[in-house]
Amino acid sequence: MDFEKWSNDLKSKKMDRKRFLESTGKFAVATMASLSIPSILVKPEDVDAAPTFTDHPFKLGVASGDPLPDSVVLWTRIAPNPLAGDGKGGMGKSYVSVRWEIAEDESFENIVQSGSEVTGPELGHSIHAEVFGLKPDTVYYYRFKVGKEISPVGKTKTAPKNDANVDRLSFAIASCQAWAGGRYAAYNNMINEDLDFVLHLGDYIYEKGDTENLSDYRLLHAKYKTSPDLQAAHSKFPFIVTFDDHEIDNDWSDDISDPNYPDGEQERFLAVRAAGFQAYYEHMPLRRRSKPNGPDMLLYRKFTFGNLAEFSVLDTRQYRDNQVGSGFPGGPLDPEASNPNRTIMGSEQEKWLIKNLEHSKSKWNVIAQQTMMAQYDYDTGDGISVNHDQWDGYSADRDFLFDFIKKNNPSNPIVVSGDWHSSWVNDLKEDFNNPQSATLGTEFVGTSISSGCGWKDQIEAALSVNPHVKFFDGDYRGYVRFKVTHESWQSDYRVVSSANNPDAVAVTLGSFVVNNGKAGAQRIGGIDITGIETRTMFAGQSNPVSVSLSNGTNKKVKVNVNIPVPNGWKSKSVETTLEPASSATVEVMVTPPDSIPATENLKVEVKTDPSNITVFGPPRDVQVVSAPSGDKALIALDGGGASPPLFSSYERLTPEDTWEATKGYGWVGGAPFSRDRGTLDALQRDLIASREERNTFRLFIPAGIHNVYFLTGDSVYGSPNTIIHSNDQLLAETERELSPGEFKWLSFELDGGTEGKEFDLQLSSELGDGAWRLVSLVVMP
Repeated sequence: MDFEKWSNDLKSKKMDRKRFLESTGKFAVATMASLSIPSILVKPEDVDAAPTFTDHPFKLGVASGDPLPDSVVLWTRIAPNPLAGDGKGGMGKSYVSVRWEIAEDESFENIVQSGSEVTGPELGHSIHAEVFGLKPDTVYYYRFKVGKEISPVGKTKTAPKNDANVDRLSFAIASCQAWAGGRYAAYNNMINEDLDFVLHLGDYIYEKGDTENLSDYRLLHAKYKTSPDLQAAHSKFPFIVTFDDHEIDNDWSDDISDPNYPDGEQERFLAVRAAGFQAYYEHMPLRRRSKPNGPDMLLYRKFTFGNLAEFSVLDTRQYRDNQVGSGFPGGPLDPEASNPNRTIMGSEQEKWLIKNLEHSKSKWNVIAQQTMMAQYDYDTGDGISVNHDQWDGYSADRDFLFDFIKKNNPSNPIVVSGDWHSSWVNDLKEDFNNPQSATLGTEFVGTSISSGCGWKDQIEAALSVNPHVKFFDGDYRGYVRFKVTHESWQSDYRVVSSANNPDAVAVTLGSFVVNNGKAGAQRIGGIDITGIETRTMFAGQSNPVSVSLSNGTNKKVKVNVNIPVPNGWKSKSVETTLEPASSATVEVMVTPPDSIPATENLKVEVKTDPSNITVFGPPRDVQVVSAPSGDKALIALDGGGASPPLFSSYERLTPEDTWEATKGYGWVGGAPFSRDRGTLDALQRDLIASREERNTFRLFIPAGIHNVYFLTGDSVYGSPNTIIHSNDQLLAETERELSPGEFKWLSFELDGGTEGKEFDLQLSSELGDGAWRLVSLVVMP
């Protein structure tokens, strides 16, 4: 059956849910052919026994998932041209036989299982090989073969026996990985961790405004899967996945998704949902039990790791009632939010969860789900303001769950959540409005892999009226690493300085422990880096980098702070002693090279004595921007608006500064605009930008050859590339988008000849939102 034709036909008809499911049921029967050895459904002569490909067919990598004591599912998709516009991966309508092998060694000298799967267009030529008969708690290696092509090797691990005595478990949670140009610093660090598996809690892709049919969703998934960092994580660990909203449409609920599919367009949205589910299954290491039946997909499931931990993985999108209330990130509490007839889980899933908790024999009982479960009040006054897309909008379900936990006391309930692009540690209270009420469990909310948290200021403003929130950070991207034993549960918040810079090294922002039998997390003490601050440095001068420290231990700790610098720079380490529970700020003096402006990523090193004290805090990466003194330059301009502070010894350049021969610089033609980010640094805080095809900045260069330096970047947001031409000749460009807070000096020479000359610098951009950025411009003699 042709899914796209069926989906398009459906959109043009008015169809009730029963007829819709009857239609999708026919589709499900038709597509079973591509799930398992389907020789009885696909004629042998229809299968290409010796396929050849225009390119390597395993460009989307390999993956494994859903680990059980005797089984894992192995995934790949045959796609020699994964971004082909029709969404078919360059495979057309062909059927091919794909062989899989699983071994106990990476060299495949001891192959323990093998088999073949036939795949075709109905499932985008994806493979979901369920391998049984494996040993529990065992590492295996796997690969695929099709024609003469061999896939990369993946690594996986089975779960222990359900009744096994398991000493320890290590895993990570991930979520919200908006496309970041193909590089994910979090995954690039995660692959170096010692993990048993990864839990992905949703927003694996982000739909776009025109994402509606199967080809659209297939192309989005394929684009994300081309990331080498994401592929590496999948090939290193088995994934347990569940979706949230952006795999389909923002904030969707059951058969409703406002405002993109308003009332009366449920049938159209169900067709969209079916396409999204289909593509999601095609690209995830999921078992056949999760194969969609049109707009329905069984995704909630249980995983047991011996007597140590049991995971109930929820689906809080497919069965929920539509949201009530309004406002973002919070809005006035809607009375309907507590209506007992409203649900976020649905009655069947709720019964399933309660049964899991009731019968579990594991030490830790984990609810893995999408949106934050703890209450959060954004109103610092007498009112209550909540986010109705989270459990606050479905508080009757939360109350029912908490009431069960209070009465039945399941062992150590832990909730892990995603969605909110920020890091949280929450006490789950019997009554969130009474801080003295019992703590029933602990929630760990993981930050995003790459998606930003533009609402962190609103969250921070209300922390004082939410005492059950023990930790919050909205600045950094990353993942949470968990280390579980029978005695304790440890959560390490691992973050990176830049979401899309693969060289960014993950550090532990903070660690928290829950002790067996005592709900609520305690922060692990160490030396905390509470802040690193540096401002634009003057070239050739000694400039401070301030590092704020606090001692969270009960010991006196000697701390050495050092900043290694490249050749041509100078720096000297600083040593201080911190008494228990004390704080201090040290200044490490750094001297950039003289005259030449520079940008360098420096790393702050903090060492302790005794050496076994852990250092926590934000990423130690510091981007240092140096600039020559304006007194040494022919022209030194600080770009931005008219009101922000002016960088010392520089002249102000605004969008209103049109060309004047007496000044020797100015805009010609269309005017750009300015933005002030409000940061402390006078030079880096504001900028000039434009999305026009090209803007012209005229510059007079005196006689002779002079160096021109052009600073681009943005202290808050990512920057598209900046391209500089003159007379249609390329002078300089940033070859990629810059991360938030990243700056780069572009340099080029201009020859003023014997009498001086005017040059028209044509500024443009080709990436991102197409807005070039000018922060500063300097002409040196």
